[in-house]
Amino acid sequence: MFARQDHTDFDKYVLGLQEGVAAGEALPSDFYHDPYIYDIELARAFDGAWVPVCRVDELPRPQEYMPASAAGHELILTRGDDGALHVFFNSCSHRSMRLVDQPASGRRMVCPYHKWTFGLDGQLHGAPLVGRTIDRSRCGLGEVRHETWQGWLFINPAGNAAPLHEELSGLTQVLDGWGIEEMVSVGAVEFESEWNWKVMWENFNEFYHHLGTHSGTLEPLLPARTATALDNGGQPWSCASMACGDDYLYMQPFVDLTNAPSNDMHLFSVFPLLCAGVQPGSAFWLRIIPQTATKHRVSWEFLLPPSELDTPDFEARLDSTMQGLRQIHLEDMDACRLVQQGHSGRLTRRGQLTEFDKPVSQLHNWLLRTLAGST
Repeated sequence: MFARQDHTDFDKYVLGLQEGVAAGEALPSDFYHDPYIYDIELARAFDGAWVPVCRVDELPRPQEYMPASAAGHELILTRGDDGALHVFFNSCSHRSMRLVDQPASGRRMVCPYHKWTFGLDGQLHGAPLVGRTIDRSRCGLGEVRHETWQGWLFINPAGNAAPLHEELSGLTQVLDGWGIEEMVSVGAVEFESEWNWKVMWENFNEFYHHLGTHSGTLEPLLPARTATALDNGGQPWSCASMACGDDYLYMQPFVDLTNAPSNDMHLFSVFPLLCAGVQPGSAFWLRIIPQTATKHRVSWEFLLPPSELDTPDFEARLDSTMQGLRQIHLEDMDACRLVQQGHSGRLTRRGQLTEFDKPVSQLHNWLLRTLAGST
């Protein structure tokens, strides 16, 4: 367990853990409840990586802007007349007032505090009463580096990560042909979660927990013993897969075997926060919004090809799907709550991971490398 003193001591602590994690040990329990470690994760793992914001179909249209949040950052998403997308920190360049509270349209954003006015490109257009006493070229909004991948908007808050498409080249090959990029958001179910974000991530990204958590629901249809996990070649992603049997596919309200590359289900992640899955005909993801070391919000979001929106009984089938997602997540919540409790002991023994926990091991190795600055 880490005895908190300063960042130098923490760096030594992380380096001392790397050998054990590389050999299959799990992270120590203080990584799941210590606010000091969580703050370092925010600064090094979240700010220095690519984190998801939303789906591309949710972005503003030309001459529109909207607030958003991701990995502890409040953002503004804008799109000008030319269609160019901009992402800014939601903070006025004058005195840091929150600039945008709700989606709106127009060519200007006006700060409610002192009425400074900004264009959708982030440049300062007006500062009442100030005149020429400031250098307006230095008063634009702080722009955030961003890229899109498979239909998600990602940001790299610190601006120092390798290009996203390079980081995910191996995963892109796995997902080729599934059409995730064209899918649109059709439904969401939100939950408050009283556990560390990693507990949620670890539960989502492996099929092994079907044995216990979903013994009466998913395990008979998607048995844990059939799951495999891919090597990621050291890149910041994971992917666990299994074939969807006929019994499972028959129960799904949205199935398209004709246009799917296979009848597999892939659970995949982009470290640290994107958790997503795809199966024949649909996809889904968890929008994780970390709040504290032991609390986050999560939204289960369902994706479909646009052509499905006009099919017969769409609303009824969608309602059935969302009810099913909700029921499965409630089972997951019971498990995650107990896992968090298990991490509460100061001297809790570190877990021993198996081949069925491979995505978890991949995340833990990446996280330690990132916290140690050795990615």
